[in-house]
Amino acid sequence: MTWGATGPYHSSLVLINMGRTGTAPSSLSLVNPLPPHNATIVLDNYFGREFNSVNDGKIHRQSGKIFFTDVTYGYLKGFRDPPRMKNQVYSFDPTTGHVRVATDAVVRPNGIAFSQDGKTAYVGDTGAAAGSLGRDQTMPATIYAFDVDPRSHVFTNRRVFAFIDAAVPDGIQVDTIGNVYSSCGDGVHVWSRDGTLIGKIFIGHVSANLAFAGRGKLVILGSHTLYLAQIAAEGISVAYP
Repeated sequence: MTWGATGPYHSSLVLINMGRTGTAPSSLSLVNPLPPHNATIVLDNYFGREFNSVNDGKIHRQSGKIFFTDVTYGYLKGFRDPPRMKNQVYSFDPTTGHVRVATDAVVRPNGIAFSQDGKTAYVGDTGAAAGSLGRDQTMPATIYAFDVDPRSHVFTNRRVFAFIDAAVPDGIQVDTIGNVYSSCGDGVHVWSRDGTLIGKIFIGHVSANLAFAGRGKLVILGSHTLYLAQIAAEGISVAYP
């Protein structure tokens, strides 16, 4: 089950696959968007252990690494085995095959994005949402900001960037002036780079993800509908190189 995508990475799309018990492990794949549309699984385990259910990812353009979130939603929704690892954020270097934990300081990591200079990472924590178990409002519904170590690229100095007042944060994007956008329970919320809420785009129901589609265009993914919002902003490039 493909849950998200990012890139291009060297002209290929990076697909985020949650997997399914007995048929396919959770994985990252590189897919050629042009004929013959060949696909290659580039990562499907962490030192022999399957990921819980990889959820979202972004390319860190300064290092060329793919960062992705892994969370137990596949198990909570009934299509993955019981988890064998903690929910974590990972970095993966496709050129060397090296994978490591970037942070485990998030209860249920979901959306992820970087600032334009690559020095700050934003990770959504959907701890308040527990799949079929319902919601626990005492748990995080928070976007955290982290510093990205310039050498190891692990995440440090976690701090609260924003608290979500409508469900939990899902997909995250950043524009060229540093504003942060996140899919939430009623649409898309937008914050300035200092975490001040500056606007909301209401769609009347949950937004699961979002993506910039050129200058002035923001595509919003609802539960069953795609929306195109015309806004005075442009997303940062998420392609590598």
